[in-house]
Amino acid sequence: MSNTEIYREIVAQLQAGQTVVLATVIETKGSTPRKPGSRMVVRHDGSLAGTVGGGCGEAGVIQKARLSLLDGKIRQDLADLTDDILVESQAVCGGTFRVLIQPWQPIPKEIALAQWLADQAESQQEVVLHQFLHTDPEGELTGQFAVVDGKGNLLPIPHSTEGSIPTPECPSLPIEKPHQFLHQGSTEIYSERWEPEPTLVIVGAGHIAEPLEAIARMAGFQTVVLDDRQLFANRERFPDAHKVICGPILEVLQQVELNRFTYLVLVTRGHTLDMDGLKAVMQRGEPLAYLGMIGSLRRVRAVFQLMEEEGFHREQFSQVHSPVGLDIGGETPGEIAISVVAEMVAVRRRAGVDTRPMVAKHAVHPALRALPGKKA
Repeated sequence: MSNTEIYREIVAQLQAGQTVVLATVIETKGSTPRKPGSRMVVRHDGSLAGTVGGGCGEAGVIQKARLSLLDGKIRQDLADLTDDILVESQAVCGGTFRVLIQPWQPIPKEIALAQWLADQAESQQEVVLHQFLHTDPEGELTGQFAVVDGKGNLLPIPHSTEGSIPTPECPSLPIEKPHQFLHQGSTEIYSERWEPEPTLVIVGAGHIAEPLEAIARMAGFQTVVLDDRQLFANRERFPDAHKVICGPILEVLQQVELNRFTYLVLVTRGHTLDMDGLKAVMQRGEPLAYLGMIGSLRRVRAVFQLMEEEGFHREQFSQVHSPVGLDIGGETPGEIAISVVAEMVAVRRRAGVDTRPMVAKHAVHPALRALPGKKA
């Protein structure tokens, strides 16, 4: 579930007069089923929304969350998935993860705070959320929020009871590091960057565009489909896309919003139109998250040569994912779409350039590396 969905659920429960608990993964070590920022809501009746990993680790979190539903105390849980590798759980991964367990009460100040956080998550504006956890002499945890916008400005939070509490200095969070967990004496600080939901702009609404739009949406991307043919760019073919634009492709590419959270893929009906679209996008100079163009290696080489002759610099081409997608041997439109979305996810999750299967990356099967005795 997205941050927006999580906090909307909290608001709904609070407005219905129910206490809920929010469990957030704030630190991981080793291999874990979920990463920092993963969230789960435990409702008053014990039902769940979201997940922090499933299996025995999540069961321990749920147990502590039920205690917090009763006594209203903030807790932490350190789940160790290395203890019993033979337990019947698909979530056993061999690492540890720390979870912050926060009760939310159905009172005006907490409803206002949850609503404000939901609005921030939905705003499509980049913010950094800091949570300061203080341990008092009795060992009890108290929490405090601080939110900083993309320009480093501290935003006012509608949480009136904290108005007299000085906001601690917010630590810096590097752009390449979306999550951070720090210890400062008796205070722990969990920081996370809430980025706008990524948008995929699909230029060309042909055969590949249909599965590409659907799979990308399933992977968490907002989708925009662009074509100059009404027969292809319409709501009947793309009923769930965020936007469907029918208009002159090169003109629209001059106007459509592009930023560092935009993923753009050129899959038009012709090589020349793809090349012209690539020129239009590169001339704008926007720092895109991902720029891909379909085509064979031979065709791509010819396109880059023509563009270089027209004045484009060779180093600009290194930012273009073309041939597009991961090399999975895809041939059908659906297979090609899967390879493209897989590459986009690798970029979004900062997986690096080595996207070989895990077994190939480790030379032997990872499960065999730790076995005693004979080497594999």
